[in-house]
Amino acid sequence: MFKTSITFFLLFIILGSVIADVFESDYILEFQITIAPKNWENMQPMRFNQFPPEPPSNDANDRLFRPPPIMVELDTEYVPTDIQFDGRIWKDVGVRFKGNSSLKFTPSSLKKPLKFDFDRFIKGQDFFGYQKLNFSNGFKDPSFLREKLAYQLFQKLDVPAPRAVFAKLYLTVDGVYNQEYLGLYTMIEQVDRIFLADHFGNDDGLLVKPDKIPDLIPLGGRWKNYEQRYTLKSRKKDSDTGRLISFLKFLHKSDDAQFVEQIEHYFNVDSFLKLMAINTVLVNLDSYFGTGHNYYLYHDTRTDQYNMIPWDLNEAFGNFQQGQTNRLLDMDINHPSMGQRMLVERLLIIEDYRFEYHRDLQALIDIEFHPETMALEIDRLANLIQEAVVADQHKQFSTRMFEQSLSEDLSPRDQGHRKRQRSKNRKNRRPPPMLDVIFGLKTFVERRVESIDSQLNENRIGKILEPIHHLPPNGRRPF
Repeated sequence: MFKTSITFFLLFIILGSVIADVFESDYILEFQITIAPKNWENMQPMRFNQFPPEPPSNDANDRLFRPPPIMVELDTEYVPTDIQFDGRIWKDVGVRFKGNSSLKFTPSSLKKPLKFDFDRFIKGQDFFGYQKLNFSNGFKDPSFLREKLAYQLFQKLDVPAPRAVFAKLYLTVDGVYNQEYLGLYTMIEQVDRIFLADHFGNDDGLLVKPDKIPDLIPLGGRWKNYEQRYTLKSRKKDSDTGRLISFLKFLHKSDDAQFVEQIEHYFNVDSFLKLMAINTVLVNLDSYFGTGHNYYLYHDTRTDQYNMIPWDLNEAFGNFQQGQTNRLLDMDINHPSMGQRMLVERLLIIEDYRFEYHRDLQALIDIEFHPETMALEIDRLANLIQEAVVADQHKQFSTRMFEQSLSEDLSPRDQGHRKRQRSKNRKNRRPPPMLDVIFGLKTFVERRVESIDSQLNENRIGKILEPIHHLPPNGRRPF
């Protein structure tokens, strides 16, 4: 009886620590998802949505930087779902599939990325203070560790960024699935008002998510021209769109003297330089520095500055390649993007900012991104998730590739992978598109640190990556 009481007491402490803040947990969380058959049918991403280009304008400024029309996207739908966690049930939680390439390139897999919205159908409902949760399915990442490791680096340098933990998901659809183990996911914090209040102490500023646009480009003087490229994520009444338009025009039209004098009035430069240093060591090109998306901009009303917030890091550690695999490990630290990016170009020609950025790079490779430090963390996390990975029958890669990817480079089309493609899950295990090699995590860190150290000491000239639209038409196109 005494031992039983002790056991329950310890369990209470463990679960209490998880519930206190689920994103501070060092355990694998477990969620049971129960969906009615009709809702399961309705949430399947079968429909497509075509956004039209903006209407023509007679304003020359509005036409100056007009990008091409937005391409076709998958249309997904929220359905009411019951979610069980730690013995408690949340009723009518909104659930839908999420993602871009991680959804489009896994059409036959049961393990698709998901988003939970606890407030969708029952206003005010939350999950221990959180309204939305994101679940990434490990697309293109046999290690399952890229997002977790990358987000941790941002947090260690105090750059505002979501937190991530691991989670196991189980699916029940009456007559179809009975507690089917969907597999191991990475659960990621939503960038929303809760996130903003936590990181900035306010949530009443403009929050946008730029997408389908190659850089921070002004589109004229009317907010209507921006709506489909700078998606508004904050309440309209809190969104000073005029201030954002002024900032974008300033980036492009200010002369060098004006830029040096005023950039910190508009933008949190110190935070961005740290963000850029982390992105550089990670060679994370499915970002502002490559594809031009997967980030947020937030106007901190306390400082009156814009801040960049990273997002969607599954292609970190050199996993976005675009036919330039042999150049990624030596990517030039002073040209840390594919093609020109206005913030990068203008900041790094200023000696003080370039010095601060180099100092951040040196600190990273000496401490947080040092090969020994990273190897210990990679091993710790791999040990944590190994059992869940082995049991995951819907994962994109084999268990053998999970184990090898921690320290060895892999070909997505190697013999071991082809053998597993002939298994019952072969449709779920197609080689991911546009990957020549999947860098082993430990070997990537070692080689990237060696290159950065040599470049900082001027013993090596880094390799400048080609912009996406300059690559040969060999079928390797951005997602």
